Amino acid sequence: MNWNVLIPELVLSLGILLVFVLDLFSDKKHYRALSILSALVPIASLISLLFVQYPAKALFDLFEVNALNLLGKAVLYMLTSLVLFSMHDYYKKKDSVYTELSYLPLLSTLGLSILVSSKNLLLLFVSLELASIGMYVMVSLLRGDVLSKEAGYKYLIIGSVGTSMLALGSVFYYASTGTLFFREYRDENSLFMLSMLLLLSALALKASAVPYHFWTPDAYEGAPTPITGYLSSVPKVALYFLLVQLLGYFYHLKQWLVLVALLSLLSMFYANFVAYAQRSVKRLLAYSTIAHAGYFLLGISTVDPYLQKALLFYVSLYAFASLGAFTLLSVLEKKPGFSHHMLDYRGLFKEHPVLASLLALFLFAFIGIPPMALFVGKLGLFMGLVNTLLLPLALAFVVASIISAGYYLRVIVSMFLEEGEKRFPPTKVSGGEALTLLLCSLFVVLLGIFPHLLYDLIRI
Repeated sequence: MNWNVLIPELVLSLGILLVFVLDLFSDKKHYRALSILSALVPIASLISLLFVQYPAKALFDLFEVNALNLLGKAVLYMLTSLVLFSMHDYYKKKDSVYTELSYLPLLSTLGLSILVSSKNLLLLFVSLELASIGMYVMVSLLRGDVLSKEAGYKYLIIGSVGTSMLALGSVFYYASTGTLFFREYRDENSLFMLSMLLLLSALALKASAVPYHFWTPDAYEGAPTPITGYLSSVPKVALYFLLVQLLGYFYHLKQWLVLVALLSLLSMFYANFVAYAQRSVKRLLAYSTIAHAGYFLLGISTVDPYLQKALLFYVSLYAFASLGAFTLLSVLEKKPGFSHHMLDYRGLFKEHPVLASLLALFLFAFIGIPPMALFVGKLGLFMGLVNTLLLPLALAFVVASIISAGYYLRVIVSMFLEEGEKRFPPTKVSGGEALTLLLCSLFVVLLGIFPHLLYDLIRI
């Protein structure tokens, strides 16, 4: 047994166990200390990546590490640590301190960390469920908030549909190939096609792609805002690092391109048009996530190293921008009476110039305005589609991105150019929130100016 490849997951597991045991014997007044300790666990896992020897396999070849999935794990650990650092003050202000929140995000990240190394459908299923169950609970954990319970319930029900599709797809895959290990299969029989359809649908549901997106606006709006930040960043990175590796087993099927293109076009245009009708900024960003699922799926429409590198660069930086935006929303939400309605954002620049400027920075990043790193990701994705002769998809990507600019700019105009009708008490940014906002904004700007710092690490 090669335990070396499992070092990051073992460190994460021991950290979860430690926080869990301390939680059993601690009072709620120690929640802050538990939060800080739990935020340090992913950092320990991040450091342990340096000691992993790759490429290598373990667990009877079910688990594989290589340069690509180790990079994915590094991004996962950084994002999880930032989420844990930023969430403490929010829950305290909301009088909703559940000490379980110290280790639930770690449990989900453990599942996602195993997910990106899965070489077998059985391990993929177990790891995805480990990640999902933690997320269902976290969405519901806001004391006395009906929307949070409703969001958790909807997420659980629709997530169960995804689980069923994944299980059924795995059965058909085994029936057609005779194994649960991923492998290139050239016999295009109907059973194998059905398995591909179900597996892709299950992962598209987790990625919030249309028409499997129904849970996303309600779950994002009802969940505690730091958890919305987690949902919009950590699972996305894991899913696309996994999908890039799965692409090698399905790319030769014409049906794969048709299905991915259809999911992508539906997600981009449906979400971008519906976002204009939203009055809640939090819900608007949920539709932005759905639209971005469409952009990201373009990166797995066909095999091309340039295209996949651009996708992974784009999704990694999008995760930091999205986490930064939702952290900022959680800071604003600590104001009594603040509801995320568009009217509440009017005149925000006069009251909180730094917060308004940072939110504008993240929104500009979503649009893809240089020098933000997401511009580099969008440009790389567009060039990759052109190089692979998928010109209609490249054109659709540009049109959808232009359409999306309108609703992001509407929020920016409200903050900077309109007068606020309501007055809210001032809000205080905690140390954890400040650290998260600082690092997210730095990554988004610096990696836009020096993209090679991350691009060179992505080895397809």
